[in-house]
Amino acid sequence: MPVAQWVLGDAVKLLILVLGLVYAALVFAGYVTEGPHYQPRFHLEEPARSGERLLVWTGIKLLVALVRLCRSLFNQLLTASGEVGFWIVNKSGPKVQREVRSRFL
Repeated sequence: MPVAQWVLGDAVKLLILVLGLVYAALVFAGYVTEGPHYQPRFHLEEPARSGERLLVWTGIKLLVALVRLCRSLFNQLLTASGEVGFWIVNKSGPKVQREVRSRFL
């Protein structure tokens, strides 16, 4: 009996993993084809399909929020990196300042 439970538990984990991968693929495909303006369409004749599109729409909205957050973070890191470089050049000697200015300006 414990072996059967172990196999069943692994089968359930595998099923959850496969369903998660299929969902991620649907979200990615929907984002690539329709972009962040993916619209869920509801049809009373097809409630399962409507539910699937609603779940995909939710995933795309979460993906768009994640992309915006990452862009904002990377933009702030880029700005901070530039400010640190500018500060280091200003604190360095005149020789380094001339070399940097001649190379980049």
